[in-house]
Amino acid sequence: MRESPDLRQLEPSAAMLVQRAEVDGIRLVRRTDYIDHEFTTTVTMVKRLRAGVQEADPLARANPGRDASWCDQPDDVLGDVQRQVMRVFFSKYLDEKRLTPLEVLTYEVHAKALDGAGTVVQGALQRLASIQVRGTKQTAVSRMKELMALADNGLARLLRNAKAGPALAIGPGGLPALFDAYKGPADQLVPALYRALAAYLADTKSWVEKLDRLFQLANPALNSHEMRLLDSLAAEILASPFALKELAGQETTRLDLVLKAIDLYVGNLAREGGVQLPGVRALSTLLADGALPRTLAELRLGLLRHLHARLPLRSDRGIRDEMQATVEVLTHLRRKAPALARDEEVLEALSQRADRLIQPEAMSELIGPIRSTLTRAETVLSLAESAPGDAPKAKIATYLRPLIAPEDIIREEGSRLEAIKTLATLARRVAMSGMPVGLRREMLDILDTAIFENIRTEILSSQTMNYTDRILAIIRLCGGLPEGRARQLAGDQLTQALKRPEFILNYLERFPGAQERRDAYFKLCSAMVESGLVDKSLVPQG
Repeated sequence: MRESPDLRQLEPSAAMLVQRAEVDGIRLVRRTDYIDHEFTTTVTMVKRLRAGVQEADPLARANPGRDASWCDQPDDVLGDVQRQVMRVFFSKYLDEKRLTPLEVLTYEVHAKALDGAGTVVQGALQRLASIQVRGTKQTAVSRMKELMALADNGLARLLRNAKAGPALAIGPGGLPALFDAYKGPADQLVPALYRALAAYLADTKSWVEKLDRLFQLANPALNSHEMRLLDSLAAEILASPFALKELAGQETTRLDLVLKAIDLYVGNLAREGGVQLPGVRALSTLLADGALPRTLAELRLGLLRHLHARLPLRSDRGIRDEMQATVEVLTHLRRKAPALARDEEVLEALSQRADRLIQPEAMSELIGPIRSTLTRAETVLSLAESAPGDAPKAKIATYLRPLIAPEDIIREEGSRLEAIKTLATLARRVAMSGMPVGLRREMLDILDTAIFENIRTEILSSQTMNYTDRILAIIRLCGGLPEGRARQLAGDQLTQALKRPEFILNYLERFPGAQERRDAYFKLCSAMVESGLVDKSLVPQG
């Protein structure tokens, strides 16, 4: 993924990216992002892999040419991309120590501890070097030496700062007083402030304790620079999957964790019975107010990673259960976080998760034990109706098409006449399922032909029903038919009946009393309107 405020700046990168063998194409979307704690509109370029190509991280940024995490000076490592890369390559160490990249890069105590942690730094930099030299003429060995020198220089600088004086202390005056207390070079202000915060948080033992202490510093009087300190650290804390688990408390399934991640995004977690620490309540309020754009961006990315993960949301009980869990996530998004529910990448992640569920083995396990053709078709159709996105619906449609076998359904029903209603209900559900137009039209045509023939032979040509009973049978069996020859035939028959006064008179003669006839009359009118087969204006109103 590559970003720019100007579409024209992305076109050269897009051209390079699409030439890569594993990339099938690109698409451009617009989304809201942050720059220096303020929102701006950016264009995001997202890659699409060719069929059959696997990628460890589907959310990895697409950076043609030189890697975006490249750095030449110690100051470069404080960049957003560089810190994100550090989060990835040092994730195990950082999670175990409950530390963020900002704390390690700005506070000498944490930096020395990492430097002394065996081969952690060397192993991470070796992996990073091999990635950064892709698309360049430099060797991984030479880049590794540069990275090691960069790390040594950065640590040496932190140790020099430590000798010059301790970190600024955060006292009753909070962050505003911290800004006032700084007397050093202007270009070192931000690292000095993060160093002070890292020292302030150094003795915390958990992510929740760290968030609580951090956001006890929050108050409405903070300016954007001061809020950015809190926002940046909170974003890095919540980049850890363990932080959300600590905030969420005891969850029984991954689905619970995903739902609580959505609640946290909109600031509802602490308000709905979660952790009630004062700092966490303040965090929740700020998230609800949209005052922490970096943290919100990180929570959104974390949600996307959860949705792209191949682990089940609820259990291994089968495709139907997992599809329902996916639908629950979408429902929760629409109810609690409408902005995320409209987010193109979130919707695509849900669609891809649903699409991955639909495999031959899973479908066989779902419908294999079912003997009835109709029940099989209804089971697959229910799956299609609930599937989020066009791709999974299209995939399911290929499994439904062989089950649209009217003669088998009629035989199982035992009555060609009663099968009209069954086929009509099935046709109505297919029409409203949202499956691809081509396959949907093909299935509807098959059902329409079968229903049309049954209306003609079992009702209109019946020797055992008089005219009134034929019309009543059409009303009872053909309600809600989708557009087609069968609907046209049924509608024409009802329209003709309404133009013949004797039809209603003959029908009402079946009831002995005046009140019974009145009730039957209104019931008949109501049934005709509900059938949807005739214009309401043609139905008598009293």
